[in-house]
Amino acid sequence: MLRASARHLDHEIDLAGVGSVVVDSGVAGGFEIGALAEAVVLRDEVERDIAVERCVGAVGAEATARAIAVAGNFEMMNRLLDAAGVGPTVEMRSIGDLIGVPLPERFLPRD
Repeated sequence: MLRASARHLDHEIDLAGVGSVVVDSGVAGGFEIGALAEAVVLRDEVERDIAVERCVGAVGAEATARAIAVAGNFEMMNRLLDAAGVGPTVEMRSIGDLIGVPLPERFLPRD
């Protein structure tokens, strides 16, 4: 979705920033949004509160609320797909390499 949105807006991004907190993705407020998403997914209330404050300062309250909703939705979808045993399509497997997060063994092609 990030890649498609960036292309639509004719904006360059570095997907490695999705998987690494030290890589600038090129998204405005990307570091703050990444920290917020991580705190939401890990259910870390202390870090979440700090991340919300920083994110609001970087991108505003409305964008912060949307970022929380997106993180929650992605987490829900991932849990549902994992529970159903659904893995990524062959076409989507390369995204893990782009963002610097390798796929678990169970999703790798078998010889």
